[in-house]
Formats: sequence, structure tokens, C-alpha cells
Amino acid sequence: MTEFDGLIREIEDEAVAELRALDLRFRLASELLAARRDARLSQRELAARSGVQQAEISKIERGGVVPTLATMNRLLQPLGRRLAIVEDREPPVAA
Repeated sequence: MTEFDGLIREIEDEAVAELRALDLRFRLASELLAARRDARLSQRELAARSGVQQAEISKIERGGVVPTLATMNRLLQPLGRRLAIVEDREPPVAA
């Protein structure tokens, strides 16, 4: 492997890692949005019930920020949801 090949491989590895992180961020955002809609709450109503500012909820749902565990718990509690670790049934992404 040449030095150039090594550099390309390194760039590809970094890109794959970044894409995986974005995928997780947007899956979390999508799940929160779906839970809020299932509960038929507006962002403003969820903010009032959770104590998390509406602007922060909007950023989380757009995938603009990754919430802390404490924030997610505060958001999920009024929705009758909780965080859980589950078995990943999706095939692994090739690196």
C-alpha cells in the first residue's frame, strides 16, 4: 500500500465514522419527533411538561444538537417513554 492509498483509507474511515454518528443523531431525533406526535403534543406543550425549552426541543428534533441523557429523560417522561438498550437487528455497515 502506498502512502497515498493509506491517506485515502484514513479519509474513508473518518467519513464512515462521521456518517454513522449522523445516522445515530438523526435516528434519535426521528424517534423523539415520532413519540411527541404520537402523544399529540406540540413542541410548546412538551416544553411545558418537560421543563426543556421549546427552542431546544426544535434543535434536537432537527438533529442540530445531541441531547444529554438527562435532557432525553426529561423529554421522554411526559411522553410515557424511556431510553433503553436494545439488540441491534440491522446488518452491520461495512467499514
